[in-house]
Amino acid sequence: MSTDSGTGQFAADLLRAHDYRTPMAALSVVNPDATVDDAYVVQVTVLADMIRRNDPVIGAKVGVHDRRPVFSLYPRSSLMATFEVVDRSKLIEPVVQPVIVLRLFKALTGTNITEGQVQDATESVVAGIEVIDFRLGSPDGLQHVDVIADNGGIAKILIGEHGIDISHDSDALSSLSCQFTVDGEECGPPAHQITQPLAAVAALANHLGAQGGMLEADWFVAVGPLTSPGQLKVGSKAELHVNDMAPLRLRAR
Repeated sequence: MSTDSGTGQFAADLLRAHDYRTPMAALSVVNPDATVDDAYVVQVTVLADMIRRNDPVIGAKVGVHDRRPVFSLYPRSSLMATFEVVDRSKLIEPVVQPVIVLRLFKALTGTNITEGQVQDATESVVAGIEVIDFRLGSPDGLQHVDVIADNGGIAKILIGEHGIDISHDSDALSSLSCQFTVDGEECGPPAHQITQPLAAVAALANHLGAQGGMLEADWFVAVGPLTSPGQLKVGSKAELHVNDMAPLRLRAR
């Protein structure tokens, strides 16, 4: 791809797929030569259109696909209210998965951010349940560039209110105990897991810094998944328990 017109057209098509809840061909299918840089151009172009629609970015995410990081951004419309119910009819092929969420009170700017700086900028760490939607076809066939282009599949996220303080001790992040059930079935371990959350967030901050952006002081940053995902059906109920963090419950209709 590697041309403004090519990435721009794919981004426009992807935005329509998002609006009308219609799956479309993946970036790797439309252009097998598409690069990771192309994929991030698509992601940012779609988000820029959302911002123009008064849907600003309020958070970020570090995920993993095929053992490689995927950096994504949350538009404001993705953030769920405490008692909000997910409307399954507005999604294509959704799954739910647990994440941990770092609430920031300091901005992280530049390209040399360290784990210590991430720790210092974090107000608290809480539990989160994320809804991922597959707008580019079956998840089993998606390539790394596809997941990036589709903004990590971000659809919705429910964030807990009470968590843990890591300002003096970050070791708690390495000993998290997670139990996540969907419709009464416990989800197993993820295919690939981020074992060093602070390092992952530092890498995200440095990625954004290289693009002229930053992690804002009032943003949240999700890291995950903590387990394998569960299918989100009409009437589904998901429940998450992580250590002493406040439990979370999500429902779909």
